Amino acid sequence: MNESAFEQQSRRLWLKAYDTSRNYGADGMEAEDIAQEVMLRLWQMRNDLGRFRSPEALVVVVSKRLTLNLHRQKQLLPLDGSALQVAMAGSTPQQLMEEKENEEWLDHRLRQLPSRQYAILWMRQVERRSCDEIARLLGIGETSVRTLLSRARHQLREDLKERR
Repeated sequence: MNESAFEQQSRRLWLKAYDTSRNYGADGMEAEDIAQEVMLRLWQMRNDLGRFRSPEALVVVVSKRLTLNLHRQKQLLPLDGSALQVAMAGSTPQQLMEEKENEEWLDHRLRQLPSRQYAILWMRQVERRSCDEIARLLGIGETSVRTLLSRARHQLREDLKERR
C-alpha cells in the first residue's frame, strides 16, 4: 500500500481501531491511545499490508490485543482489605459502617465461590502470583487458571449487580 492509499484509508482504520478498543473495555482516552498505536504500527508496515486480505481485520486483531494487554497491566486490587483501611482513614461513622458492611458482604460472597476459584482468586489478587505460578502450584494448566479466575470474577460481578 502506497502512502496516498494509506492516507485515504487512515481515518476509517483509526475509527475501527478506536471502536474495537472501546468494545473491549478501554475508556475514551485509552481507546484513542490504542488507536494511535495501531495506526503507527500500520504505518510502519504499510508496504507489507498487501499481503493481508483485509486491513480492517488486522486493525481489529491488533486493537483487541493491545486493549487486552492494557487490562492485564492495570493494578490489581487487593482482596485483603489493606486498600480499604487506607481509604477509611478520614471517613465519617456512616461511611465506616457502610464500608464494614461492604467488606462483610464481599467476604461472604468470596467464601461462596467454589474452593478452587477462591484459591486462584486469592493467589492472584492478594498474593500477586502470576497465572503460570498458580498453575504450577495447583498442578493444572495455565489456561484452566485463567478460566477459573475469569469465572470467579464474573460471579462476583454478577453478585454485585444483583446487590445494587
